[in-house]
Amino acid sequence: MGRKQGAPHRTAATLDTPRSALLLPPLVFLILAFLLYGNTLFNGFVNDDKPLVAENRLIRDPYGVARIFTSGYWTTNDHSVPELYRPLTIFSFSLNYLVVGLSPSGYHLTNIVLHAMVCWLVFRLALLLGRSPATAWAAGLLFAVHPLHTEAVTPVVGRSELLAAGFSLGALLLHRRRRNNPGIPWRASILTALCYLAAVFSKESAFTLPALLLLTDIAFPEEESSGGRIVPWKPYLLYNLAALFYLGIRITVLGAVATSDARALDNPLLSMGRGTALGTALVTLGKYAWLLVWPWRLSADYSGGEIPPASGPGDPRLLASLVFLGLALGFAFLGWRRRRLASYSSFFLFVAILPVSNLLFFIGTIFGERLVYFPSVGFCLLLGTAWSALRRRQAPLAAFLLALSLLACAARTATRNRIWKDDASFAIATARDAPNSPKAQFNLGVFLEEHSNPRGAEVAYARAAQLAPEWADTHFNRAGVLARTGRLAEAIDAYRRALALRPEDPRVILNLGHALYQARRHQEAIDLYRDRLSRRGDSAEMLNGLGANLLAQGQFSQALEAYSKAVSLAPANSLFRLNLAQAQEAVGQEAAAAATYRAILRTAPDTLPALRNLGILLARRGESSEASQLLRRARSLAPGGLDPEAQAILQSLP
Repeated sequence: MGRKQGAPHRTAATLDTPRSALLLPPLVFLILAFLLYGNTLFNGFVNDDKPLVAENRLIRDPYGVARIFTSGYWTTNDHSVPELYRPLTIFSFSLNYLVVGLSPSGYHLTNIVLHAMVCWLVFRLALLLGRSPATAWAAGLLFAVHPLHTEAVTPVVGRSELLAAGFSLGALLLHRRRRNNPGIPWRASILTALCYLAAVFSKESAFTLPALLLLTDIAFPEEESSGGRIVPWKPYLLYNLAALFYLGIRITVLGAVATSDARALDNPLLSMGRGTALGTALVTLGKYAWLLVWPWRLSADYSGGEIPPASGPGDPRLLASLVFLGLALGFAFLGWRRRRLASYSSFFLFVAILPVSNLLFFIGTIFGERLVYFPSVGFCLLLGTAWSALRRRQAPLAAFLLALSLLACAARTATRNRIWKDDASFAIATARDAPNSPKAQFNLGVFLEEHSNPRGAEVAYARAAQLAPEWADTHFNRAGVLARTGRLAEAIDAYRRALALRPEDPRVILNLGHALYQARRHQEAIDLYRDRLSRRGDSAEMLNGLGANLLAQGQFSQALEAYSKAVSLAPANSLFRLNLAQAQEAVGQEAAAAATYRAILRTAPDTLPALRNLGILLARRGESSEASQLLRRARSLAPGGLDPEAQAILQSLP
């Protein structure tokens, strides 16, 4: 007798359910997302939001869609930047701009809605795999409130994490539809492949999604009519084609599979030996695990010295990480038969975090809370499974623990959102939370300098320079603050340190030359400019600086030669022409100087120094009428009136 074929399996998600019950979960997660993240609607554009959104010309171009899909992630103007490839994320910003312009609240609102959607998809996945509403609600709610997710939801640029997670979960759910809808296998597979493409076009870390699909099929295989259990392989042909299509587009746009300007400053693993880098990467995995369990001390920056290198096999952090990983993987393997969903959740977390773990390859950062947004789905599924098991034994205790966890996490999330309120909040909080990060201290210095606090800026820059003495920008910015506050000797020393690190940077050379000029160390400045000009060729700015110092030294003929070359290289620069005219006066070429002043005034009639100097020159040459007109015009433009010399000459004229 043949085996009877059973009725098609239906999970809890497919049972006959009132429409109101189907609408309840998404509505709950939407309300919860607004309760948790509603205060972000008052946040502005902060940190990376500015270049990628507020200042991004691509999202403002209604015809720029093709450019978005053929440019690197950091391309924000006419100059292409072949680094990372997340066109769907940038395209979502362009849709935001189409609707709300550059109003930050519209972008934050979109992130809130996307987070609610991801929470609902986590709920759906838990319900589909665990067949337990209790497990699904616990997993979805814990995912919704987890404070580690603020860095993915609160800043606008976290959009890439939200989209990649949403499309990845959508792909997982669609892939599993083949089990419950055998009549539409290819339709579900095509939709799964499209979701996979959308996920990787949002963020490249979703590339390994087929591994999660395979893990899901192995953990929860289909059943044949004969009673056997199989893993369908045909859909993976389509997924592999989608992966190849993505790689082809990525290589075409970026020129390689992986291109990055990653620096050791952002990811210190790049500067470590292989063994140390591997050990430190394992330490970061342990840190991720700890923050998932105890998300209290959080930071938007883990670069620099925030995560010290593993000191060796005996490093306590490394040992703790290895013990945790061993226990987690051991639990996953040993519990595979009896606790399938719990084991699957552990493997999910491990597989999902691998692309951003720095174990397979180095990425642009050593650690980032936003990176665990999608991998934490596995953690929340595991917690949901554990809570459901506890609920069957101790329902009151389970309810109390869940309520306590949700309230504590919700409070931490709501307060953490304030970090991204504005530039001040972000700079101060990040410098406080990451005291060993040179980037955090440097960014604080930039903020303080821009907001007229040079003393505080200098302290922050000095701290950054102490943490990263090889980072030229810290010395350069500190030197600028020191120069503007009159501490010229210290400024010159700082500029020289920056120059030693970036010997061909014209900004450093010009600013050092200017500081030497202010300090009246003219010969040092002359030597500096001549050395750079002899090696780099002519530069209008350096020739102008050379001329200023030669003029101050009384070397008028050489100053005239330098200024003449500067003007020939940049004829439209009125400052260079003004300096040339002064040099011409210094060598007695008054007619030539007058002609140069007149040329300036023809293109810029209200140039105050040209009006003043030409007026004095003409008065000296006896051309009183025109001199008087020029000096009166200069007086009308000068906020505090003419200087004593010019005023005396004007009064002496008829």
